[in-house]
Amino acid sequence: MGNTRPDSNVMLRMTDIRKSFSGNEVLKGIDIEVRKGELLAIIGPSGSGKSTLLRCVNMLETIDDGSISIEGEFLADKGVYATGDKARRILGCTGMVFQQFNLFPHMTVMENLLEAPMQVKGMKRKEIQPLAEELLAKVGLSDRADYYPSQLSGGQQQRVAIARALAMKPDIMLFDEPTSALDPELTGEVLKTMRELAEEHMTMVVVTHEMAFAREAASKVIFMADGNIVEQGKPEEFFEHPREERTKAFLRNML
Repeated sequence: MGNTRPDSNVMLRMTDIRKSFSGNEVLKGIDIEVRKGELLAIIGPSGSGKSTLLRCVNMLETIDDGSISIEGEFLADKGVYATGDKARRILGCTGMVFQQFNLFPHMTVMENLLEAPMQVKGMKRKEIQPLAEELLAKVGLSDRADYYPSQLSGGQQQRVAIARALAMKPDIMLFDEPTSALDPELTGEVLKTMRELAEEHMTMVVVTHEMAFAREAASKVIFMADGNIVEQGKPEEFFEHPREERTKAFLRNML
């Protein structure tokens, strides 16, 4: 406990996370730690608690017990969340990309990127516009700045959603099954963008059913089932030599 030096690299720590819905415990004492520059992939069957765990990180759901710290500050401790400015400041370290793209349909692509920095951070359009243009270039959509979401494919919309989250300059990116609403041929372009972020050492937590992506891009893989972490490890070890029967059965079905 005395040696705190390595902890400056811990971006997200969740300890003994418990969560129930209507008496049904969906998270049963989960512990995770994500270090700076890591990509943590969380895999598992539907209903295993993966998305709920992720949503607890940014208060879309609230935990019943346990603690969540982001960059060394408690967002929640013993189930009690920070409030007001402190909560907003801590949550400002995270960006989230959802299954559904959640773009504002009445705004152009560029306006979607400018909205949160202007409204939440009070930035001027001219301050944020160069970054927004850079991010659209990063996701390969410079030529779509004046399009509306309805004029884009699903894959393009999800890439805009990633750029929009990055426009807030988060330290940690959270992805909740970002390709599950996409046709297979559009999935690749979104995963390519995410791989590029991983190569730039963006700290990422990704709930995914894309096993090849988890294997190639993740620093660490966690397998969840029935609200528990069944197994975790480095991708090569995890996929080549799973130890638990539950993991082996899941991977046989997925690979």
